Amino acid sequence: MRNNILNTLFNLYDITNQLDILYKDEFGDILADYTYTEMHCIDCIGKIENPNVTKIAQDLNLTKAAISKIIKKLITKKAIYVYKNPENKKETDYKLTKIGQEVFDKHLKMHETWCEKDKSFFSQFSEKDLEITYEILNKYTKALQNRLNDIKESLK
Repeated sequence: MRNNILNTLFNLYDITNQLDILYKDEFGDILADYTYTEMHCIDCIGKIENPNVTKIAQDLNLTKAAISKIIKKLITKKAIYVYKNPENKKETDYKLTKIGQEVFDKHLKMHETWCEKDKSFFSQFSEKDLEITYEILNKYTKALQNRLNDIKESLK
């Protein structure tokens, strides 16, 4: 049964990625120009206060080097711009441009649509079933996060 669960989780991941690609197409040409990670980087910049490389890397659970590369691409695509916070001149923050805001809004709408479609599926389960499922998935996510942290720590 454990292997069935893991296989189902891998399939779930694969299907959600495929759906994400199709939803991207459904929500306009502008999203087609951005990778999954770029959209989520834009999402972070749109949501967190004074977003910088460190905060974005922590939020997306990526390295600062990876975020720096994504940031350069987003600047080239004119989705974000560099902003010097007057309260902390050493720090480089980022803000969304008009294009970046459009990507942010469409990405948000895409997720809202996805969640709305999922509501009808989850309505067939009792609250208790959902609580148990959440508890298991949450514990598994934490275990995977701990494994990831251990690997990152061993690479330092």
